[in-house]
Amino acid sequence: MRKLVVLVLVALALWIGVNYLRTGRLSLVPGAGDPEAQRLHDLEAELAAVQAQIDQAGRSAGLTGIDTTADVAALTAKKAQIEKEIAAARGRAR
Repeated sequence: MRKLVVLVLVALALWIGVNYLRTGRLSLVPGAGDPEAQRLHDLEAELAAVQAQIDQAGRSAGLTGIDTTADVAALTAKKAQIEKEIAAARGRAR
């Protein structure tokens, strides 16, 4: 009986974790929510991913000496575009 309770609690924690990763909210049931808020959350996650790629390119250039200027320039342009989309999404959400 104790193992069953532990199993149910672990499954519940995993379910809440997956919902948090998808929606950015702690909940048992992933609601449809506001599509604009979801779009804003997705853009912010994409911005964080681009920033991580820029950081990784800088580390790679430092370790290996490979020229990553073109890669970083492309990522910086993508980052600027995402920031514009975030600003527009925040303007629509208000």
